[in-house]
Amino acid sequence: MNDDTRDNKASIRQARQDDAAGIANVHVRSWQTTYAGIMAPLFLRSLSITQRQEAWAANLNAAEEGRYVLVLEQEETIVGFVSAGANRQTVSHPRYDAEFYALYLLQSAQGQGYGRELLRRMAACLQRDGYQSAMVEALKENPAIQFYRHLGAEPLAERTIKVGGTLHKEVTLGWQDLSMLV
Repeated sequence: MNDDTRDNKASIRQARQDDAAGIANVHVRSWQTTYAGIMAPLFLRSLSITQRQEAWAANLNAAEEGRYVLVLEQEETIVGFVSAGANRQTVSHPRYDAEFYALYLLQSAQGQGYGRELLRRMAACLQRDGYQSAMVEALKENPAIQFYRHLGAEPLAERTIKVGGTLHKEVTLGWQDLSMLV
């Protein structure tokens, strides 16, 4: 994917290996703001950009065909990202062939249409690889649930998971037709 979505403020492009630190920063900082008041403050403070950077470096290094990471940059700084690929939950959700693994934006980049554009661009990548439908999972308390619903995602399931030593409800939503996002 080229760096061809550019306006005065931002650009979206395919992630490179040297983006791991920027992606990790967004990942940790967005958790700390999104889940403040939802998750234990001690747990949120314990999140490590260094550990996430190592994980993202490995993830970007092991990138495979049909699996994508796109980054959103403002003034050459990564302020958001989306990752997606094959559905990892095929047993519980076999009707959905793709999955949005993560969509995170720094608080300063939220509410400006960038999340929608990241999803749109990622849906186009997935469709080019032959994927037809996609699902996403998010904690029920996450405001992104309403964002996904607004973009046409339908609730599929809910389960209890443990994050940071605390039980939380996780919601699975899906788009039966990726063209709804493109």
